[in-house]
Amino acid sequence: MLRRLETHVHKTADATFQAATPTVRGRLVQKDYSTKTFVAPTSQEGLYFVNKDNYPTGLLSLEGELSDYDSRLENVSAGEFAVLEKPMAGEVYGTDQIELNGLVEGDYLAAETAGATAGQLVKSTNPTQFKFRGTKVDNGHTLGRVEIL
Repeated sequence: MLRRLETHVHKTADATFQAATPTVRGRLVQKDYSTKTFVAPTSQEGLYFVNKDNYPTGLLSLEGELSDYDSRLENVSAGEFAVLEKPMAGEVYGTDQIELNGLVEGDYLAAETAGATAGQLVKSTNPTQFKFRGTKVDNGHTLGRVEIL
């Protein structure tokens, strides 16, 4: 899940890239310009949050109200287009794609670059552009508040 808690309005978002592999909303990714896909990060440079429009289509639209946390709206399949948001200084996001265990408000965060959790935010001992600012409960789900420096 990705929530915009304090963000700049009317900033550009890129919806022209497809997922190279399955992922979820709220993860950090990098663009691969040669294939026009977004991929799990291999470094801390050029990071974007994955977001997805919450508009049920097809049979989903017949189900009535759906939770924003419905896995069919959260998951991004390989080959599916998604919205890539470039975090900017001064913004605060809420995401469940963060390892909250052991975090203290003010800790630096970095994008995991390996394994099944690649793209999730984890505690960093080095200064980064991401800082942990506590948690927020959203509709019964705990999100980590991430400030962009």
